[in-house]
Amino acid sequence: MERFYRPVLAAMVILIAAALVITKAFATAGKPGIYISEICPHNVDLIHDSVGFFNDYIIITNSSSSPVCLGDYRLSDDGNQLDKFIFPYITLEPGDDLFLWAAPKTEFVMFGEPYTDDEALYTGFAIRDHEMLYLSEASGTVIDSVRLPSMKDNKSLCRQSSKDRGHISDPSILSNDPPVISEQIAPPVLSRSSGFYPDAFDLSMDGHGLSVYYTTDGSDPYSSGLLYEGPINIDDRSKQPNVYSNITGVSAVFDDHIPTDPVSKATVLRSVCRNDRNGRYSRESVAVFFVGSSIRKECSHCYTLSLVTDPGNLFSYENGIYVAGSTWDKNREKALASDGDPYYAPTNYNMHGKGWKREAHLSLFDPAGNLLFDEDDTVGIHGQSSRSDLQKGFNLFPKESGQRVFAGLFEGAGDTLMLRTGSSSDMYDTNFRDALNGRISKDLNVFPQSSVCCQLYLDGEYWGCYNLQERLDASFVENRSRVPADNINIIKIDPDAKALSERDYDLSQYSKFSELVNENDLGDDGSYDRFCGSVDIDSLIDYYCAEIFFANDDAYYCNLAMWRSRVSGYSTYQDGRWRYLLFDLDNTDGYLPNAEANVDSFTSGSYMGINPDTDPVFSNLVKNSRFRKAFRDRFEYLLANDFSYERIEPLIDEMEDTYTVPMVSSVRRFHDPDFDSEDYHKNVDRIRDFFKARGGYIHDYMTKFMGD
Repeated sequence: MERFYRPVLAAMVILIAAALVITKAFATAGKPGIYISEICPHNVDLIHDSVGFFNDYIIITNSSSSPVCLGDYRLSDDGNQLDKFIFPYITLEPGDDLFLWAAPKTEFVMFGEPYTDDEALYTGFAIRDHEMLYLSEASGTVIDSVRLPSMKDNKSLCRQSSKDRGHISDPSILSNDPPVISEQIAPPVLSRSSGFYPDAFDLSMDGHGLSVYYTTDGSDPYSSGLLYEGPINIDDRSKQPNVYSNITGVSAVFDDHIPTDPVSKATVLRSVCRNDRNGRYSRESVAVFFVGSSIRKECSHCYTLSLVTDPGNLFSYENGIYVAGSTWDKNREKALASDGDPYYAPTNYNMHGKGWKREAHLSLFDPAGNLLFDEDDTVGIHGQSSRSDLQKGFNLFPKESGQRVFAGLFEGAGDTLMLRTGSSSDMYDTNFRDALNGRISKDLNVFPQSSVCCQLYLDGEYWGCYNLQERLDASFVENRSRVPADNINIIKIDPDAKALSERDYDLSQYSKFSELVNENDLGDDGSYDRFCGSVDIDSLIDYYCAEIFFANDDAYYCNLAMWRSRVSGYSTYQDGRWRYLLFDLDNTDGYLPNAEANVDSFTSGSYMGINPDTDPVFSNLVKNSRFRKAFRDRFEYLLANDFSYERIEPLIDEMEDTYTVPMVSSVRRFHDPDFDSEDYHKNVDRIRDFFKARGGYIHDYMTKFMGD
């Protein structure tokens, strides 16, 4: 009997000891203490750090009645490495929360100083659906763990204790519960549709027996709507005081410019139905009304676009994408003290990514006042240095994948478009140099972008003259080349002469191109043939002919884009060769002294000092006699045809007729209240003078530079 009990007793001792170890390991799991109270793995646009990044986040809560020193705790997404994040030695008081960014410390670098949020805490690792999170003591004892389920954007897994598996809900950082929208509830029906009306009228709304809430200033009707109680008078609002045009702080570089007079205005109406029994809402009805003969005349020269979004999406201090905002204030001191360029310092408007896009309702009218498109899309700020301008450009994205913005407006356009100003150079001059040069180059093998003149009304207030233009992305190239977008590698070069792409494979393909240029003498016919096997030489020649002819002082080292098919196929454009794209042609056509008709654009003119004679590609190619002959032949043809003044003059006349009225209004709105049509005609005459003389000058320079 004794022999039997001894091994059994030993086994029981081992089991009890193991149980004690397990009990110790999770001893605090069942007691009030610190635990993971909230996890948001898809923070799209809820909250950002001080330099503007919408990282995912985790919240730790102290549910005990005593302060807890966090320095003895760890957080990880890996059970085999529990110390990925070590908490600093800070005290978490009873009932308090600690907010952690679930990401490596992010860095904002854009042509200058790097910026980081040094006061926030970053875990150093990202979080994903179906992943485990572990909260442990320094000894390795896990005191809390939770597995993430599949999560939607902007949702959190919220927990009440370490024993709680959690439930998916709206994040705790939201101050108000978002409205519940039911597709079963029809939106209000309006008695008038969007458009131009000669006189004031009364607008009625049918809510199908439900309550109707509405706004007339572009704001969200779900949260700030007025109860509809009878017809609303829709009148000419142009004499009313400006609201959004008076907002300050839209630039970290330029002083604010407040219009001296009221700007033209339309009435924007956003309305929803509400079922008072269950508190659910319909989708919105959005309409815009232009009333009076004056506003109709102003909008009769070009397209008119109404952009409607909650004003906070553009102008709020924390998240407004049009203002310098909180991001600038948090980084201002470092920006001003550093050598970085304030054009590219962290500001709300300089941030990129999905979190800095906003939903908007877009209504596009043709010059005759007909409503062409009425759709819900997404907008973001466009440009690089131009983001700091008072009149900013917008990128226009479809709200849903597979859709297109204003489908059919431009033949062969991609999914996205942009509202583009003439950049800082041409914005207050003619605003059509880029558009004009694109039309001149429409038959060149460089895929120039199509555009139309457009006046913008932002939440009902006049916002200036823009070019509604195709946007250079993979879908744009796809529709021009018939190469599938997922097989298109686009490389853009920034002002630091760095290649930009989101894919390492794409950059490696471009690196091979650079090696071919930099490590070979293209004067040798064998090397030249290998180069032509990698590059469409006709596209390259057209690109340089255009940039040289237009005297673009902002080319070669930046505003350079190339594309190729990643994988070769059987179609013409799917041969894997690099081709050039022509864009951003504002600093041209006689605007600046170094872009006048007599400038030798082969050897001078670039404000960065990089001209074709020093450009790595062109300067190597001109060593080859075959290339020089092909270039001369093509340039001679273009000078006699596409680049001839006889062809260009009617285009200038047409664009002057289109742009004069909207540009006078635009320059008065943003820059010079005394600007008039005579001033504008003088600006256009400089373009005429440039093209009248340009052909003769550049022909002589070409003969000298490209001669044998």
